[in-house]
Formats: sequence, structure tokens, C-alpha cells
Amino acid sequence: MKNQNTPLTVISFESRMALPMQRLLEKKGIHCISAPTMKEVPLEENPRLFEFYEKLKNGEFDGIIFMTGVATRTLIKTLEQKFSKDEILETLRNKSKIIVRGPKPTAVCNRNNLPIFLTAPEPNTWREIISVLENHDFIKSKKLAIVEYGISNTDFINQLQKKGAETHPLQVYQWAMPDDLEPLNTAIATILTGKADLLAFTSAKQIENIMTLVKEKNLEGAFRRALYSTAITSIGPVTSEHLSTHQFFPDLEAKPHKMEALVELMAKKGLSASRQKKKKAVLNLVYVKDSQQITETKDIMEDSPFMRACRIKANSQIPVWLMRQAGRYMAEYQSVRKKGGFKDLCTNPDLATEVTITAVERLGLDAAIIFSDILLVCEAMGMRLTYEENHGPILGPPIRTMDDLKRLRPSHTATDMPFVAKAISQTRKHLHPCIPLIGFSGAPFTVAAYMIEGGASKNFIATKQMMHSEPSVWKKLMNLLVPALADLLNTQIAAGCQVVQIFDSWVGQLNSQDYETFVMPYTQKLVRKIKKGTPVIHFGSFNASSLHLQQKAGGDVLSIDWRVDIKQALQIIPKRKGIQGNLDPTLLFNKPKAFLPGVKKLLQAVGKRPGYIFNLGHGILPGTPVDHVMALVDYVHEWKM
Repeated sequence: MKNQNTPLTVISFESRMALPMQRLLEKKGIHCISAPTMKEVPLEENPRLFEFYEKLKNGEFDGIIFMTGVATRTLIKTLEQKFSKDEILETLRNKSKIIVRGPKPTAVCNRNNLPIFLTAPEPNTWREIISVLENHDFIKSKKLAIVEYGISNTDFINQLQKKGAETHPLQVYQWAMPDDLEPLNTAIATILTGKADLLAFTSAKQIENIMTLVKEKNLEGAFRRALYSTAITSIGPVTSEHLSTHQFFPDLEAKPHKMEALVELMAKKGLSASRQKKKKAVLNLVYVKDSQQITETKDIMEDSPFMRACRIKANSQIPVWLMRQAGRYMAEYQSVRKKGGFKDLCTNPDLATEVTITAVERLGLDAAIIFSDILLVCEAMGMRLTYEENHGPILGPPIRTMDDLKRLRPSHTATDMPFVAKAISQTRKHLHPCIPLIGFSGAPFTVAAYMIEGGASKNFIATKQMMHSEPSVWKKLMNLLVPALADLLNTQIAAGCQVVQIFDSWVGQLNSQDYETFVMPYTQKLVRKIKKGTPVIHFGSFNASSLHLQQKAGGDVLSIDWRVDIKQALQIIPKRKGIQGNLDPTLLFNKPKAFLPGVKKLLQAVGKRPGYIFNLGHGILPGTPVDHVMALVDYVHEWKM
């Protein structure tokens, strides 16, 4: 790690002002690697620009929004090919009201004596433009021209349209890759080897070209992992927002949003930001070449916060992991997903290992859960299983009668699903022993419901009909499932899982009487068949009035649905049982300052009760902002017991 006397290494991606940026950094004693990421390509042969100007002269726009200073200058300069500058400026002054996003287009307008109607306040993002337009009743039914910089801001345009504006976006220049890629390739190599302390982003487009290049080289995964330990600096909120769309979150942001301020910020806070980022990355690093080479593996494992909670022991730190922690919301997952479909990720041990470990490292979690799916066992039993985009799993033909049951066969995980044990043993080998690995299966009811309905269902009519009208068929199906699921769980334990979780995701569709009669006996059978000494987490969508049934069904730790008041759960569930949960996953779509007070209340309610594991009350939802998830994990880890 850098000491005070070793100069920081900063990679600057600035293009137009590359040399001035390098000089400013070097004056501060900072070693600068200059890697221009782009070159401007003005759209001089741009018929739309001249069409736009004709419409402007005819008074067809109520307002014209200038997004950047360069765009404003380039618009005027390009139009000068056919029109005099005086005519252009006169048209801009008299034919439309001018709205500017920030100080740079403001400066261009002032130099040309163009009257400004509205200016977006700091932090000068598109959201402030929306706000100032709304405050002046200047959106609905207005025709707005948007003079854009290289990247079209679809979120901004969509919001304007949603609020009733007629939008006319116009790009006056684009960004291309630099002619000489060698400096950028050198910079990427420096990042990958961990020799860069800070990255300096001064434009939204820079990350686009960088990601294009690393993807072409098949280095996206390695590049993302390298940035876990490399501090990121941004010139301002527009650049920061665009970085966040790629799930890169600046550690430092300049204010005012100027190059000089960014350099000053790096000189003052760059070293501490770099140290903090590297320290966190080291703490989160769980990938090892061979965990068996680490001595006292079992002791390290058993003394981990997660295992202590599973054993209902007192803890100095609240352990946290999250259902669906490796999922579509995460860019690293999406990168791996390009290598195959969802089923490929589950059945390819290399891909399953990668997404399992990456989620733990990205978020800094206390446990890993093997990447798989509860319905793979159905295919092993003889059903056809497909996963369709936007439709979820489809099983067929559905099981509805005694004759249908004849199509099912006993499942033996070792022979029917050999990829399960291989993925777990491979993951366990490369997962640091301080991180326990969770195996899982569906509960008999939830898996049976999928088999009967042929997929997800809103009301589970066919399932309930079988339970009540064909109880012998139901009983036989459940008795086929219990040994298959037990074999699946025990195979995972033998392969290297320290804990298993049973998912009863659909059990909330049942009333208490039906659960107790038709479901609970089979869940109890399954729990009894799991290898003794292995902690069992039992998750189900139970309500508060049926928590006693969840407890009775079995499990060392009860994972609580988000709709249950944690205070009620603490009263109902005896202290010999652990509790896991139960934040509402939809809350994570809010900013951390909005959802963290709810986390605080939850943690305060739990207090120092042994056996508590923080989790959500269901899985992370697609589209959840990953930085919100990271803020949640950090908050729980910093909580004082």
C-alpha cells in the first residue's frame, strides 16, 4: 500500500485537455498516465442539423436546451458553413427560449450575448433541468429541441415526453475511439495489474469507449474486479451518473465541476481514498487458489459470524448475506450470462463458481450461496424444463394424475446432476474458508406446485385441487419429492456446503389448516433426512399467524418473510432458533438515506439476540441499484451490537 512519500499513480482519460490535465497533476507531485479515450467527430455533414435550423427560423420550437458548452459552440460553428454568424445568433436570440444545463453552455451563451431563459441549478444533471422546467410550467405541450453531446440521454428524453413535452433531440458531434490506442491499452494493463491508484474521469463518454475496448479483449470481468481496489474520481454529477449506469461508483467527485478542482481534490484526498478502496477490497477478497492450503480451515469456518449465528452463538458482528445475491441486478452477473443462458449458468460448474464467488467479493458478504435453481431436480426426475426470457421456468407436461406420476423417476443427484457436486467442490476450493457456502433446494410443496402448475401461478388452482380432490396423487408426489430433495441437499453437504437452506417460496398461498395437513409432514420428513449437524435454514412466505407452523416444520434458523413484523417474530420464535431476515426488497430501490432508517429499526429490534442473520424478506429484485445493496451491507457490518 502507498506511503506518504510514494507518488500516487493517476490514470487520466481526458482527451481534448490531456496535456494541461497531465501538467496540473504533475505539479501536485502525482504520477499521471495520460490515456485519451476519444476524439471528437463533429457532424459537419449533418442534414438534420440544417433541418433543425430551418425549423428554428420558422419558430417551431418553444425552447432549445443546450446540454454542454462544446455542443453549443459546435452548433454555431457548423451552421456557419452555410449561414453568417450574425444571422445564427439573431435567430437563437429571437426564435426560441434558451435553457442551459450548466456553467459551460452558460459561458458560451454569455460570450455570444444569447439571452438565457432558464439555468439548471447544481448539480446540473438532467433532473435539475426537469425540475426548473416544471417550476416555470414549461414542459407540458411544449416543443423542446435538445442539443446533445455525443451520448443521447434517453432517461431525460423519456421523462420530458412522459410529462407532455414534444422532444427533438439533435446530436451535433460524436465521439470516436482515438486514432492511437496504445496509451489506452497501456492504461488498461496498468489497471489490471493493480498499479493504478486513481482513475480520473472528466466526461461521460470516456467509460463507454473503455468498456467497448475491454469487452473486445474479453477482459470485462477482470477489469471490473480490478476496479474493486482502484479509486474512481469524477469531474461532476453528469459523469458520475453515467459511470453508475455501468455500476462504477466514484469515490471522489469534484466541486466545482472543473478540471482544476478535480486535480485539487485528488491531491488532497486521493491517497486516503485509494487506501480505503484497497483495504475494503482486501477484506472482501474471498477467491483463493486452494482453500485446503490454508491451515485451521475448520476452526476459521466455525468461528465465522455466519456459522456462529447458525449455531445460535453470540456474535460481535451481524452476518449478512442476501437471497439472489448473484443475479440480474449485477453487471458482473450480466457479463457472465452472455456466455450462456440461465440454465447454462446453473449446469456449467465454471460459470456457477464464477457468479457465486463474484457476488461475495463485490458486496462483501459473510456467506456464499451456490448458484443453481430449485427446479433442476424436476428435470432429473423426468420433466422437461425450459427457462424463457420474461416468462420464467416452464415445466411440462404438468403432473395432474396418477398416470402422470408414472413419468417421474427417482432422482439421484450424483448421476442425474453431476454438475451440482462439481460446482460446489470447485467453489469451495476457491472460496476462502472464512466464508461458509450455502447449498439449497426447494421445499416439497413449492417444487410440487411448479410441477403441477407447469410453472409459476397466481392462484395455484390445480395444486389445491390435487390436495383436496386427489389426495392419494398428492401424497405419492410428495413422497417422490422428499427423498429426491434430501439426496440433493446431502450431496451438496458432502461436496462442501456448510449450511443448507430450504426455499418454500409459495407456501404463503395456503391457509394454516391446509399447510398443517398437506405440507408440513413432508417438510418435516425432509429436514429429518438432512445430515445431522448441518444447520438448516427454512425460508417460507409465512405470515405472523403461521410462524409457529414454520417453526414446527423444522429448521435451525427460520428465514422470515418481509411482511412479518420482526418484533412479532422475535416474540413467537423461541431463542433456541435462529432468525434470518427480513427487509422488504423493494425498499432498496430508494436512496440509502431513505431505506437505512428502516434497517436501523430492524437491527434495534433484534438487539443482541444470538442466532440473527441479516437478509431480505425475499430475493433481490432485478433492477435493484447495486450501490444501494453495497450501502446496505456496509451499514449492517458497521452496526454496533
